[in-house]
Amino acid sequence: MIESIIIFAAVGIFFTVLGYLVWIKEKITLIHDYHVDKVSEKNKKAYCRLAGIGLVIFGTTMVITAVLLAVTESRASYLCFACGCVAEIVMMIVAGVKYNKKEEE
Repeated sequence: MIESIIIFAAVGIFFTVLGYLVWIKEKITLIHDYHVDKVSEKNKKAYCRLAGIGLVIFGTTMVITAVLLAVTESRASYLCFACGCVAEIVMMIVAGVKYNKKEEE
């Protein structure tokens, strides 16, 4: 169980930092180089915001899952992870569909 806690906490911190870099610092290439060509400069800030928030939510729920596992030692703690995973996937899909279209100039 301790290995799961450590892994969830470490990966959660990683995704939270990654989300911060995408959201606040607008490091769009950290997601995928494809987005550099497909997201227009006009939409870059909005795309980074939506994708970054999704990554921060995912990372935060992983850290919360690690804490819940440490405190309760219950496998039900993984429900928090599942909710964060679904939220992150939905946000990334919405961001991709909405902003991965380079407008003709």
